[in-house]
Amino acid sequence: MEGLSRFLLLAAMGVLLACCAGGSGPSACRPGELNSVYLVDRGWHTEIGVPVAALSGKLAVYREIFPGARTILFGYGKKTFFTAPASSLEEYLIGPFPGPAVVQVFAMTTTPDLAYDPDAVVVLPVSREGMGRLSDFIGDDLETGRDGRPRLVAAGHGPESLFYAARSRYTLFHTCNGWVVQALREAGLPVSADGVVFAGQVMARGARAAAMLCRKTAP
Repeated sequence: MEGLSRFLLLAAMGVLLACCAGGSGPSACRPGELNSVYLVDRGWHTEIGVPVAALSGKLAVYREIFPGARTILFGYGKKTFFTAPASSLEEYLIGPFPGPAVVQVFAMTTTPDLAYDPDAVVVLPVSREGMGRLSDFIGDDLETGRDGRPRLVAAGHGPESLFYAARSRYTLFHTCNGWVVQALREAGLPVSADGVVFAGQVMARGARAAAMLCRKTAP
């Protein structure tokens, strides 16, 4: 039992720390807004920001849900942790176990690079086709209700934040940071998913990808 308890504690700490590491600074070049996605360090996990005008497929509904929004941040996490943060050691210990997941949708009236500390945001250039694949990836993971729209499960801490049921399940091998890397890769970005655990890993890989892509597009 002592060994199992130690494993569970380390696993819980790993998942929490996975979303705590800092960013790696902004990218050196700035693509046009409609050709940009934003990798954002939100303190305890990473999220991906998409310009509202670039949303397509199932995600186009968010132009109606959040009129006036300029960017939508999408984040992934275990339902019980994401919608009601843990407040005791016991809750942290059971946190890493598999369970239903949600996608948080957070509307912004600006872009993340203007709203957050520069070290917490990486701007990445994405093609129009990549934007379409990114929207499809996120949209396909949103469970839909009888009305065909994403199924709302909880409100966030303000009217700009909503939680929607995810089709996939949260596990130790499918976490918030792994989901973000999957999304970036679907967009055609050269971000490796190997061994992704910590938020800092995602931010560092995103920064390297941005630097590489900027060099390729430099005159």
